[in-house]
Amino acid sequence: MVRKYERMSGRQSWSEEEMAKAVAAVVSGKMGYKLAARTYHIPRSTLQRRASKVRYQQPDDPKPLMGHYRRVFTESQEKDLVGYIKSMEKFFMGVSRRDIRELAFQYAEDNNLNHPFDVNTRMAGEDWVRNFLKRNPELLHKSEKDYELEPVNFDQFYHFMCQSS
Repeated sequence: MVRKYERMSGRQSWSEEEMAKAVAAVVSGKMGYKLAARTYHIPRSTLQRRASKVRYQQPDDPKPLMGHYRRVFTESQEKDLVGYIKSMEKFFMGVSRRDIRELAFQYAEDNNLNHPFDVNTRMAGEDWVRNFLKRNPELLHKSEKDYELEPVNFDQFYHFMCQSS
């Protein structure tokens, strides 16, 4: 076992604070990439990549995730979905996971979003709904059996919500 490790390379020897200052200087136009990289002792290519992410990212873009999976809805769109589901519970007394999957598919289709949902079944996947409920634990206040007791006319509700907003 190595007890006294000494780093041999100088890769990523810069601090996040210095990187933030350099990105702010480049984005605001006070410095160019070369000057900011020399001033803050940061690799120019890393600075360019970070600055372009800040410069060209839309404020409502979904957060990027690790791996090849990506978010389908932005945070504000997910809040809309949560609002729809809560009002469904309020008016119709229960929503199943299947209803949430159908709602997600219809919402993505109506907003012309690029989504990986199944077009044949016209529903989002089981994994998506599981992760959605993890991100929104306020929807898990009832047991799953309570959700299955009362049927919901989903199409009628969705079109009612579209007309009211």
